[in-house]
Amino acid sequence: MIRIMDLVLVAIHIEVSPRAVPLGPAQLASALKRAYPAALRTHILDLFLGQSAEACADQVLAWEPQAVGLSMYVWNRALALELARILKARRPGIVVFAGGAEATADQAGVEADPAVDFVLPGEGEELIVAAMGQLLQGAATADIRAGVRPAPIQDLATLASPHLDGTLDPRDYAGQLWELSRGCPFTCDFCFESRGGSGTRRVPMARVEAELRLFEQCLVSQVFVLDPTFNYHKAQAKAVLRLIRATAPGIHFFFEIRSEFLDRELARLFAEVKCTLQIGLQSADDRVLRNIGRSMDRADFQRKILLLHQAGASYGFDLIYGLPGDTLEGFRASLDFAMGLGPNHLDLFRLSVLPGTRLRETAAGLGLVHQQEHPYLVLSSPGFGAGDLDRAARLARACDLFYNQGKAVPWFAILLSALGIGAAECFERFAGFLDGHPAGDITALQCGFVKEAFRDDPNPAQGRIAADIATWFGRSAALVEAALTEPGDAPTCRAAFHHDPRALLEQLAAGITELEDLTFMVPPGPCEVELYLDQGEPRIR
Repeated sequence: MIRIMDLVLVAIHIEVSPRAVPLGPAQLASALKRAYPAALRTHILDLFLGQSAEACADQVLAWEPQAVGLSMYVWNRALALELARILKARRPGIVVFAGGAEATADQAGVEADPAVDFVLPGEGEELIVAAMGQLLQGAATADIRAGVRPAPIQDLATLASPHLDGTLDPRDYAGQLWELSRGCPFTCDFCFESRGGSGTRRVPMARVEAELRLFEQCLVSQVFVLDPTFNYHKAQAKAVLRLIRATAPGIHFFFEIRSEFLDRELARLFAEVKCTLQIGLQSADDRVLRNIGRSMDRADFQRKILLLHQAGASYGFDLIYGLPGDTLEGFRASLDFAMGLGPNHLDLFRLSVLPGTRLRETAAGLGLVHQQEHPYLVLSSPGFGAGDLDRAARLARACDLFYNQGKAVPWFAILLSALGIGAAECFERFAGFLDGHPAGDITALQCGFVKEAFRDDPNPAQGRIAADIATWFGRSAALVEAALTEPGDAPTCRAAFHHDPRALLEQLAAGITELEDLTFMVPPGPCEVELYLDQGEPRIR
């Protein structure tokens, strides 16, 4: 029997960011704190992919633990297993176990590594309490492995809140992860979320309100809500949004939602709080979606997105390329459809055939060739060959750089209209432009691209007007971001224009958005101006 045990729960994050919060390990630590207040000392350790496994091991062993738990996801599996091997080599007898989505989806594969003593799959609070109790009693790790019986926790009210019990101090992190429910009502073939359980279970509203008030008191600036479909339960979603509006109006929230469950009131409530919505479109082709256990009514989707647009809510879409039954042309069509709805951002991903998913089980029958090791990316399919996947990847990189990072949302449709092309073709042209221009300042790249795009046009001045629009929005957005990341400073920047930007902005504000019209309405006159912020708004002098 061990009288007092030191346990280290390790979170390996992709990078330092507001999302890099060890919520999973903290939830386990809260359960252990309640179960073994005197017999167990639990330490939470934040590590990052950029660190070497040896450096990670140094930090873990500094606590002199008898046991180490690794939170394992698709992005950190390799580093987590390398860390486990080093821990075993440097500290024989140490117990190393794993949990998290990757360990759950491929339990047999993870446990096949001799450096891992056992896996706690699925929801871990009850499992870790049982496992640590056995270790404290001197049980063999083989017996713990054999006795693990995963099951969803039916009543989330029985769980301690790591935020409220002091395990996770919101002031220690730039953002917070927030769990309002568990489970997923959908069975998308490419996702593991709904496997091992059915339906959803919700965190009690009393705890939701208490955590929200704590976030506000601790001056949390960003909260990422983990629910895969926040608005599935409309009444609950509306209650939470009203609570946010009344309790934490200064915090920016990130929600994942489905369009099917939107209505006018919900769209208005989203618009009344500081938030960004992410909608998993995946494809705009219903035939393709049915291959992965989904479906789509285009007309209904457009109507629901229009509600968000009319309310003034910020929303973005996810698209996946390489889905079974899809082609490069089909993906390009989905991209054009998505961009036609004016999203604030668009994230494009290559399909991953993840362990434990139905797609993994049916991949051979669908003709999907994919990596057998993480990140499990699709390599080819009957309609989407390797070369086409590479071209789609170029499209994805160009879209992210030009549209998302380049803050092109306010003026992208103006550019497409003047060029007479779709979004996919524009991004393909930009990808070709990047081949001959080294990566650097994004706004400068955009300006160079649009001027080149109109070089042989009968009215090449459109390119200079477009470059001025890109300069204004790009430099203004950079100022606003600088003020947010470095509060207290008064950032300014100089910017060169081909026309007086004040005259250009006056025409845009008056509704003149055709580039050709603007070339006649705004007289040319190269100038350099200074941009600054006045009460958060960009100004010119």
